[in-house]
Amino acid sequence: MFQVIRKVDYDSLFDEELASWLDDQFQTQIVEQQQEQIKDKSEGLKFWNETAKMQEWGMALKKHAPKSLEESLFYICKSSTSYPYQNYVSRTSLSYTWPLFFERFPLGQIWLVKISEQWWDEIWRGEKQVTRETGYNVKHPEGLHPQEATGLQSENFPLIALNILSFGIYPLILCDYIHTSADLVFIYIPDRAFKHSQMIEGRTLFQEILWKIHYIFDDQWTFDSSRGPKTAADMNLINPIKQLGYFDWFFSQVSNRMSDIIAISDPFIRKQLGMTINRVICDAQLCITCELPYMSKVFFFNCLDKLANLMVLLNMETDETEAWKRLVEEQFLNTEVLITLKDIPNNAGKYLRWIVKHALEEMKLDDLSPQDLRDIRNSHHGYKLKPKTFERLMENTGEINNDITLIVTPLLLFFLSKKWKI
Repeated sequence: MFQVIRKVDYDSLFDEELASWLDDQFQTQIVEQQQEQIKDKSEGLKFWNETAKMQEWGMALKKHAPKSLEESLFYICKSSTSYPYQNYVSRTSLSYTWPLFFERFPLGQIWLVKISEQWWDEIWRGEKQVTRETGYNVKHPEGLHPQEATGLQSENFPLIALNILSFGIYPLILCDYIHTSADLVFIYIPDRAFKHSQMIEGRTLFQEILWKIHYIFDDQWTFDSSRGPKTAADMNLINPIKQLGYFDWFFSQVSNRMSDIIAISDPFIRKQLGMTINRVICDAQLCITCELPYMSKVFFFNCLDKLANLMVLLNMETDETEAWKRLVEEQFLNTEVLITLKDIPNNAGKYLRWIVKHALEEMKLDDLSPQDLRDIRNSHHGYKLKPKTFERLMENTGEINNDITLIVTPLLLFFLSKKWKI
């Protein structure tokens, strides 16, 4: 469903077989033949030389490339599909975009991942059925399917999932990706990790606004401590080019879950599952990458809410409240999550397992039970709560170590590694 077809390194740029294969994927030769036929029928008209046009584009690409490596990664990735004629992405990639990437990251790799046609066909078949049976096509004749404006449709699952691979280990950026017209996803894996920071990277006016409430829901470490906003993973220890086993493991899990999704015969349940997991991933991404404690912890509780909903949907629990508390129980994290994540290779796997153990330690230090965390979560509706809930809140300090939020990535990977059968 989501298969790594090619792993391109610098030497691959000179591989004629790769060049031919890329042309086939982007149907470059078909377009060239069509252009030749048009030229034959249009004698006397002057046609722009496509090769010269690509050369001009390539020169501009290099001229405007950022000097910093971290900005270069995103610039190169975004530029991959910026050539006006998408059928020529095969040529612009090999001649301009990819050479620029390897100039900046000599030991990096570019993985080409294919999304199966079966995935698109089955997902769209189900969406059409939902559209008909709900009457959406009558109410919105110009539309495609229900909830199309949310961006959370099941079809987007493999692409949204890549955000966890890219940004799921705080505060690192391990790769960037772009979906092309050939249904190939280019994964740019640099030969070093980069750090991001919502609160201390540069100093924007927006950051000044955020700093006004940086103490809300913060823990006793504060931003000025040696730890910083949250405990940061070592960017040298988790160099992305040395985590390729983790990358392979990740693509395998996403591909398996895609197969599980289209195996669900009921398109309504399939849509529920797809939209739920997509929102889980979005909440997890924001929980991990946000450093402002209030924002990170709001998304932390939001993510647990949707994971609990997912557990009920997958028949792992019957009650959503009990499912929620189970997600932060020591027994569940030790006997199920850690055991499942033992198969994640490389230092990325070691780090993710450490996060689970570290979060459990911090919960103990803060004297937080699953019920305590649930009570704090309920306060997001306000503090006019059930008497017993409010009484319990008044017995606690309210401190939640910022590092506890980092557990959402291991939890998400746990669910991605479990078979989804409904």
